[in-house]
Amino acid sequence: MQKMVEKIPLRKAIVRLDYPAIISFGNPLLDIFVALESDDLLKKYNLRSDGETELCETKIQELIVDLPSESEQRVSPGGSAQNTMRILQWLCDETHECHIGTFCGAVGTDQRGSVLEKLVRLSGVDVRYAMHTSLPTGLCISLVNGTSRSLVANLGAANIYTLEDFKKVNLRFDNVKIIYIEGFFITHSLEVAKELVKRAQEKNIIIAFNLSGLYIFKDHHPAICEMVGHAKIVFGNAREMIALAQALNVKYDDVTDIPFLLNSLKRITVDVSNATSKDWLADDGIFVMTRGGSAPAIIVWGKGQSVQVPPIVPKAPIVDTTGAGDALVAGFLAGVLAHWDPKSCLESGCRVASYITTRVGVTLPSSIPADLML
Repeated sequence: MQKMVEKIPLRKAIVRLDYPAIISFGNPLLDIFVALESDDLLKKYNLRSDGETELCETKIQELIVDLPSESEQRVSPGGSAQNTMRILQWLCDETHECHIGTFCGAVGTDQRGSVLEKLVRLSGVDVRYAMHTSLPTGLCISLVNGTSRSLVANLGAANIYTLEDFKKVNLRFDNVKIIYIEGFFITHSLEVAKELVKRAQEKNIIIAFNLSGLYIFKDHHPAICEMVGHAKIVFGNAREMIALAQALNVKYDDVTDIPFLLNSLKRITVDVSNATSKDWLADDGIFVMTRGGSAPAIIVWGKGQSVQVPPIVPKAPIVDTTGAGDALVAGFLAGVLAHWDPKSCLESGCRVASYITTRVGVTLPSSIPADLML
């Protein structure tokens, strides 16, 4: 029986940390949000509703030209891990007096890149971009039609982040509690991810990994499986978890079995279970699965222990689901930094994800709503 520990409010817990407490790696993108009146554009470019795809720069430019002139458009910072870092900073300290985290990725030396850096710095995140002179800054167009959205990306410079780029940044890991890596990043920078795993092992840092997208399994499932093997915490939605189970040849009857089977597999492989530890973060094999809609999110940890948290219905209407997954990770990792129990971490993630769906894109107001003061 776990001893109940009093939950310390997030901001009280955060002031006890040295910064940066979290360093994150991903594909920094500039997001353009477009509200569509019909799905004509999706049909023309063969795009799936609620899908993700990558297009070459030429195709992206064609799509930009084709955007209906009357449609509402907004620009904001994007990229999965970069979104998570901005939300996490906002949850911990929207005054930006302390930089909770550092974000690393690559951009071009173009206007898109300078706009992106300025916007991310304004959100209080310490960015350490590698600069590429020959490639454009990555772009993601979010085509929003009702409550569904289709993401179209061109990674550009974000697709190249080398060990050389990493060494140039000269990051210090002395105070870092979490290294967070998005799945998209390892499709081009697995060597950097392996170096981060090495640093994490040396300094007892938590590696948190996001499966990120269904389509990357097609060409990169060995790299994804390798990172799942190294990570302490793995995030994914039901479709991504199914793809992971297939990649690892894990047989299941129901999708809700998958995180339990993965947790069990991890314990057999790593054999790190420490029965005497009171800390749920002492073991590897923590799997967090979201299922969308009205289905509860699930966390599995330890020796098959689990909690389910039903989705929190937002107070305002849902306008855009972009970034809901990134927000859930931000709320969850905030809980990890505050040393909360698994259920509190997941509840925090669900609450933040619910709030983000009421805003277009990952846009954050200057002050945090009272009910999100975690």
